[in-house]
Amino acid sequence: MDLFLSNSVEFIAKGSENEKFLNYCIKNGIEISCPKNNNYILEGKIKAKDYKKLRKPARKLGLIIRIKRKSGIGFYIRKNYRKIGLFFGIITVFSAFLLLENFVWAIDISGNEKVSSTDITKLLEESGFKRGTLAKSHNVRDIEWNIMNKNENIALAEINITGSVAEVLIRETSEKAEMKYDDDIPINIIASRYGIIRKMDVFDGQDVVKPGDAVMKGELLVSAVYEDRHNKLTLKHARANIIAETDYNIKAEFPLEETVVSKDKIIGKIIDIDFMGFGFKIGNNKKYGNLPYEEDVLSIGFLWIELPINVIVTRYFSVKENNITYNFEQGRIKAFELLEEKEKNFFKEGKIISRTVDEKVKDNKYILDANYICLMDIAKEQPIESDIPWKNTDDMS
Repeated sequence: MDLFLSNSVEFIAKGSENEKFLNYCIKNGIEISCPKNNNYILEGKIKAKDYKKLRKPARKLGLIIRIKRKSGIGFYIRKNYRKIGLFFGIITVFSAFLLLENFVWAIDISGNEKVSSTDITKLLEESGFKRGTLAKSHNVRDIEWNIMNKNENIALAEINITGSVAEVLIRETSEKAEMKYDDDIPINIIASRYGIIRKMDVFDGQDVVKPGDAVMKGELLVSAVYEDRHNKLTLKHARANIIAETDYNIKAEFPLEETVVSKDKIIGKIIDIDFMGFGFKIGNNKKYGNLPYEEDVLSIGFLWIELPINVIVTRYFSVKENNITYNFEQGRIKAFELLEEKEKNFFKEGKIISRTVDEKVKDNKYILDANYICLMDIAKEQPIESDIPWKNTDDMS
């Protein structure tokens, strides 16, 4: 242990005069530990500060002397000073992070739509809750109550602190749905297209047709003029769902040649760094204009600690144009995909009974002309003017 602390050197001396060399060292007070002499090879251990004393007698006696190993804390520090510096640096940084973890460096607000994040941040700051404050110094329950009491649009506020990040979850009050109608004038229900009535749901007004009747476009289906049981005429805002069997037509066209623009190579990168609420940008995105881009949001962490650093990497791409030519079969498949997409939009509340499709190629396009027999709501509101007194009510008595 003493040699380790004071630094030592293990050496090898080769030559025929090893015995004389060893006697010289003993005679001159040069202490050699654990000497081993075997076949003209002398091995031993000596204090590092005394090693230079061996060179003169070794050279005089014709010995070749070499260092086999160095040991001791001095040599260890000299050899590993970078690692030791890194170790102490890690310990320092780790200690700093442990200290920083006790402070709130990031506040994430979610669940809000009507109330802006800026307004919620102001409410938090009124309670002293903001970036850089000691997390344990706050009573989050009191802050939650303050947020709910100060803003009537917030039904629930919940604050969860994990490390240096505070998550603020907001639940807003829901407005009761109000029945809003255009009740300033009476309304008739007429047919938006011709068809055969299959089902009627009349909520207000007087029906003038019945299931099974064929009607033309614009024909009156439900009248705003209603006669009650006292034979008194009243005008109403008629309301009804009228399901009729009718026909419909949809066209879909797909070009057999098209130019597709796609992303190519990365031509630039912008880095936005947010550190404890302070942001700075590396790079200039103005020169990239409207080029396509991708964003990656990186959260920086150390061990289990999430650091108050967010990095947004934006990569900009050049574009290339590809001219694509489709054969008839490929064009047909694409055209039917378009047709089915249109069917989903046109028949959201209807039902297709039958479909016939005419196909043709014209002007380098694959064209589909689809005719349908379908069930759909043909009720259409039509305002009327009359001198008859009218009443906005669902009372059918």
